[in-house]
Amino acid sequence: MSYVLEVSWGCPNDKYPLNGLFQFDQAKALRDAGLDVVFLALDLRSFRRWRKWGVNRTERDGIAVYEYNYPCGPMKPGLKYRIQDKAFKRVISHIEREFGHPSVIHIHTCQQAISVTDYCAQNAIPYVITEHITPLDETKSIEDRKSAALHGAKQVISVSNALGRDLKRVYGVESVTIPNIVDLSAFEYCPRILEGTGPVSILSAASMNHGKGFDILIHAYAKLIRIYPKCHLTVMGDGPERDNIQRLCSELGIKIDTAGDQPAAGGVSFTGSYVRSDFAAQLKKTDFFILPSRSETFGLVYAEALAAGVPVVATECGGPEDFIDDSNGVLVPVDDVDALAEAMAQMTDSLESFDRNAISDSCKKRFSPATVASQIREYLI
Repeated sequence: MSYVLEVSWGCPNDKYPLNGLFQFDQAKALRDAGLDVVFLALDLRSFRRWRKWGVNRTERDGIAVYEYNYPCGPMKPGLKYRIQDKAFKRVISHIEREFGHPSVIHIHTCQQAISVTDYCAQNAIPYVITEHITPLDETKSIEDRKSAALHGAKQVISVSNALGRDLKRVYGVESVTIPNIVDLSAFEYCPRILEGTGPVSILSAASMNHGKGFDILIHAYAKLIRIYPKCHLTVMGDGPERDNIQRLCSELGIKIDTAGDQPAAGGVSFTGSYVRSDFAAQLKKTDFFILPSRSETFGLVYAEALAAGVPVVATECGGPEDFIDDSNGVLVPVDDVDALAEAMAQMTDSLESFDRNAISDSCKKRFSPATVASQIREYLI
C-alpha cells in the first residue's frame, strides 16, 4: 500500500478536541485530495492530560490513527527526546505490520522529525517537515539533531513568512510558506445575528496563557469603555492565567458577568473552555474579534474569525501580518496598551465599513482545505 504517514504531537478527541487539531485537519484535507493517509500522534504531554497510555489504534473521520501516549510533562530535553525516539520505534512497527512502509512521511515540527529521520534514512523514505513552532534552544545536541532533520528534508514548509525567516536565521534552512488550513465547514460566513440595540460585541478566544496577551487586552478594554461604554467583551478559553485576568478585571473596576447574565455594557464574560462549534456560534453574535498575542507562528483563531466574516484586531507578532490588512482588520504593535485601545475604538467606529461577506470569501480562497492541501500535496508525491 502506498500511503502518506502524517506525524503529529497529538490527535483531537472528545476529551481534548483541540489537541493536534490543525495537523489532523491537514490529514483529512490530504485524504480528500486523493492521498491515502495514516495518522500518527506521539503524545508526550503531562499525566494530568488523561489518556490511555502506550500504543492505541483507532479510526477517526475515516482515517487510521495510531497514538503513542506517554506522560512526560516537563523534563530535560535529552530525556524527553530519548523517550520520543523509543516511542516512534515502537509504534512504527505496529503501523508497518498493518500497512507496510510509507511512501513519504509528513512530519509536523522538527521536534517530532528528529525521532523519524533515522528510520527514513534506513528505509530510503523521503520526508517533508511542516514547521509550526518558533525555534527553541533545547541544548546543543538537540539543536544539532533539529538542524540535521531540517536540512535532510525533501522540503521544509513554514506556516508563515515570519517563521520561515526564523528558520533561515537559526538553522540556515530555506522553506516555502504554506498556511494552516481553516475548517470552513465550521466557520462558513453567516450574517451577524443582531441582538436589538445591545452593546458592541467584542470577542477574544484562546488558551489563557501569558503569550496570548490577555493582560494587555483587559487594560486596553478598560481604556475603551471609558470612551465607549456601550461595549461588551466575551473571553472564550481557559488556562493558567484565567484567575489573574479575572482579578485584573476587578482591580480595574470592570464588571464580570456571571453565567446566565445578559451581556452588560462595559462588562466582560468568561465562558471557559470551548470547542469549535461554540466559537463559531459566538462569532455570529460578534462585531469584531481581538487577540493581542505576543507571538504567533500563524494565528489560526484569527483566520477562523475571518472565515466567518468577522473583522479582527491582531498584533504584529509573526503570523497575522501575512493575511490581516485594512480590508479585514487592524494590526498593532505587541504589548502596546494604548495602540490596542485605539484600534478597538477605531473598530467600534468603523464596523459598517467592513464587507463581512468579502472578508469571508477572501479567507475561503486562501485557507480552504482544498487550496492548502493542493499546495502540500505537490511536495508529497
